[in-house]
Amino acid sequence: MSLDNMKFHRVFSKSMYKNLKLPLGEMSFTKDFVNDSRGDLYPLTEKSEMCTEQAEGNRYIVSGGTAERMFTRFLPFATYEISFESENGGGGFVFHLADGTGKILCTENELLFCDGENTSAIKLNCGAKAKTMVVSCRPKFFDIYFVKNGKPEYFHTFESSVFANSNVQKNMRGAYVSVYAKSEVTISEVSSYIDCGISQADIRAICYENAEPIFENGKIYFTASIRMQEGGFQGIFSWTPSTSEIKLTGALFFDCGDGLLHNYLASSLLYNRETSEWYLWTSSFEHKHILCHAAFCGEPRFGVNIIDVTMMEQAQSGDITEFAGFKQDEDPDFYYNAEEKMWYMAICRICPKISAYRYMFFKSAEPFKNYKFIGQGYDGAETGGSFVNICGKMAFICGNGFSQRANYRIYTKDGMREAKFDFDDGGFRGWGTIIPVAMGSRKRYFWLTFDRHNGSSYNWSYGNIYGFEAEFD
Repeated sequence: MSLDNMKFHRVFSKSMYKNLKLPLGEMSFTKDFVNDSRGDLYPLTEKSEMCTEQAEGNRYIVSGGTAERMFTRFLPFATYEISFESENGGGGFVFHLADGTGKILCTENELLFCDGENTSAIKLNCGAKAKTMVVSCRPKFFDIYFVKNGKPEYFHTFESSVFANSNVQKNMRGAYVSVYAKSEVTISEVSSYIDCGISQADIRAICYENAEPIFENGKIYFTASIRMQEGGFQGIFSWTPSTSEIKLTGALFFDCGDGLLHNYLASSLLYNRETSEWYLWTSSFEHKHILCHAAFCGEPRFGVNIIDVTMMEQAQSGDITEFAGFKQDEDPDFYYNAEEKMWYMAICRICPKISAYRYMFFKSAEPFKNYKFIGQGYDGAETGGSFVNICGKMAFICGNGFSQRANYRIYTKDGMREAKFDFDDGGFRGWGTIIPVAMGSRKRYFWLTFDRHNGSSYNWSYGNIYGFEAEFD
């Protein structure tokens, strides 16, 4: 087997539109929490004088007034879902921050929003009274979807200056979400979760320090950007190689010391077995748009995690071979060469010569500093590179080209070659995520990547997921 006779064949392709969920909270209607005197599942925070409540038959029924009950904490990137069996009055959520609230109320004919400063009303045409409303949060915005034929469809976005700083961590302390019910309404389900977004991008396997993917209990784990209606955040997924089974297992958020919960993307995450630590480089797209790094001990692949990061020192010159933070740096990857006792790192950086992204390569005896420039990629528009051991040779694989399907580069010490596919796609500057896995008696090479179909009007809302496997002539 060699790189020269390796060709990738399509195994599967799929779209994941808000269908993978990491549960955060839910309301259970199997017990009478309204009248229970030996527990308080969902504390009552507001109730009008004539209102009556019932929790029976796996339903929550409110009539004759209004009631509000707390059911989970507030996270500025979480999704909140409520299903109505009928609603002659209305139901929805109240989002409570330390310094303000926002209410979203769904009635039979209208969707209402109020944050104390502004009130909005949008006419509904959802057909039957029974409906499911989905609210996905991001700082300053609430994206509303309604479930049709079992799948959420985007409806509207509310903007709120009250929630412009909802990712300020001190504002999140004690913040919570209540279910709000008005008049005659029957609620059959309420839940909260982190979801996989409307699309995913920036796929990279989570590896050991030598760039070997971590393969545990039949699962490969990878980082991928969760794209929302606009913006996104860092998701963690598991994948069963040779299948299309992908699950959402976690989400990462970042603190660079300014007290904000940042949603950085395109992370390279390694477990260094020598120090029993996780090492991370990631891209601060929503902050200074330079790279940042971290070393920590806590398991990051499961649940919602906050990582304290250190920003690179910003560059003081225009010399792009300098190991410093240049604005618009992104898509880093790194690994440790045990024979040389050196760390290798790749940074995707704007090259003034070609006015496009090009990979710059560095090496150092330390994982986060003192790197020296050793080379750069070819002219093009590179992106999404990963270090991978293929057939005993360390290679660097990246995407390239805005206008070309599946234009991928494979760099080795012998030069550069382009990857070969049967049914290509997954490109237009897709990511070079080749994942070597020992399965049974064979070493197999899979490739997970994505396209740029634009899941919404937001320019970076791509993409669909593609899976390939290598075969050797």
